[in-house]
Amino acid sequence: MVVTRTYFFRIRKIVVFIGCLYLLNSCTAPKFTFEQNGIGELSFHQGKWLINDVLAFKNQQDLLNHSLKKWGQVITDSLFTIDDIRKDKLISDKIKFELNSDELSSLKLGSGCDFLINTKVDILSEELSALSSPRESEFGNTIRSNEVKVEIRIYDLNKHTLISSRAAFGTIKETAGENGNNGISLALNTEGIAINGIDRIIDYYTKNKKSTTSQL
Repeated sequence: MVVTRTYFFRIRKIVVFIGCLYLLNSCTAPKFTFEQNGIGELSFHQGKWLINDVLAFKNQQDLLNHSLKKWGQVITDSLFTIDDIRKDKLISDKIKFELNSDELSSLKLGSGCDFLINTKVDILSEELSALSSPRESEFGNTIRSNEVKVEIRIYDLNKHTLISSRAAFGTIKETAGENGNNGISLALNTEGIAINGIDRIIDYYTKNKKSTTSQL
């Protein structure tokens, strides 16, 4: 009886393992396009950097925590959050994504920082869950998609101006025909696409960062 039970558990583990491999193999990865404006090569070796809370419809704290970890690998000890600065400075706990010269000047005086990183996440469509079951269409091919826009803007607080911005448009699409899909598909949700977009943008700045402490 013990042998039979052990054999059963081994078979179950093998089945679960094969199922996981199948789902991973059928995972739909997002496709990205990008828009770049302003300076692409920046030096992160000078000044104090303030990272704003992520402007997003949901999961703001998770996205901020991920951004902090990713940017922290580039800027290290010179990166500060709004909460860090507000411990001994008088600045608003809400900073807009788009800022004019006067607002940047006030933020410089209030924070004492030299640069500002703003991140915004817009969900353009959210029609797919992590696990999507087969479906059929009575109207020929139809498309469901998860689409996210991530934009990061970098401001120079000393010059009171926007110096660089990069946007990532991430999309996952599923097309259903009259006969439906062949099986269950695995797709990233919108938060996963947003994290991918943040990573892609920060990786771009990391790859193109200046290696010296010369002025931006």
